[in-house]
Amino acid sequence: MTDVAGRRRRARATAVRGVVLRRTDFRESSRIVACLTRDHGRLTGLAKGAHRPDSPFLGRIDFLNEIDATFSPDRGGLRLLERATLVRERRSLREPLRFLAASHLAQLCEFAMPDERPEPAVFDLLVGGLNLLERCSAAAIGRVVLGLELRLLAVLGALPDLDRCAACGVALGDAAFRQEDSPGLVCRTHAPAPRTAVGAGALALLRSLHATSGRQWPDLPEPAPARVAAALPAAWLAAATEQRPRLRGLLFDRC
Repeated sequence: MTDVAGRRRRARATAVRGVVLRRTDFRESSRIVACLTRDHGRLTGLAKGAHRPDSPFLGRIDFLNEIDATFSPDRGGLRLLERATLVRERRSLREPLRFLAASHLAQLCEFAMPDERPEPAVFDLLVGGLNLLERCSAAAIGRVVLGLELRLLAVLGALPDLDRCAACGVALGDAAFRQEDSPGLVCRTHAPAPRTAVGAGALALLRSLHATSGRQWPDLPEPAPARVAAALPAAWLAAATEQRPRLRGLLFDRC
C-alpha cells in the first residue's frame, strides 16, 4: 500500500509556495530553477523558454522572489516548472549589503534543506530572515545575520551551549574558551593549551541574540561589533553543514 501511495503521489503535479534560490541557464532559452518550499523541501524544475521575451516566467523567477509554482509530476528525472505566479518581489534587498546578507542566508538554508524533504523550520527561518533584512537598518545587518545563523544552528541541533562548559557543565560566566576539535565552549580548567579565549563582548552578543526574538535584534545594544563575534558561528556552521559559505567573509568585512 505504501508503494502504491508513493507512486500516486509522484504521479501528481506539485503546487507549492516557494522562494527562488537559484537559476541556472539551460541551453539557449531555458532555465533550471531551484525553489525552497515549506512542505516539499527543495524542488528543482526546468522552466522552458524562460529566456524568451514573451515567456510567462519573465520577472517571476528572479532570485529571492516568492512565488506560487506548479512542478510537473516526479517521474525520476528533472521536473518541469509548469507555472509560476509572483507573490512577493523583494526590491529592497537589491541594496548591495542587504543583497549580500540575503544571498548568504539563502545559501545556508539551501545547505540545510535536502531535496524534496520538508523542513518547515528552515523555510520559516528563510522567509522571516528575509523580512528582517528588508526592514532593519544597515547598521544592524551584521547582528541580524548572526542571530539567524544561531537560529539555524538550533534548528539543526548543532548550537553549542553558550552558558555552560561542554566538559563539566559549570557556568562559564564571562570566561569561555574554544576547543580546536569540538564546537563546544569550555571553562578554563578544561581548555586545552594553548588556551583560546572567547572575548567577553562577543560572547555577550551571541547570548543576547540567542535569548531574544528576531524582532528585537535590530535594536539590541552591541557589546562587540558583529564581525568580532562572527568567528564562533562560522566554525559551528562549517561543522554542521560540511560547507563553508563563500559570501560570509565578505559580508562581515563590511559590517
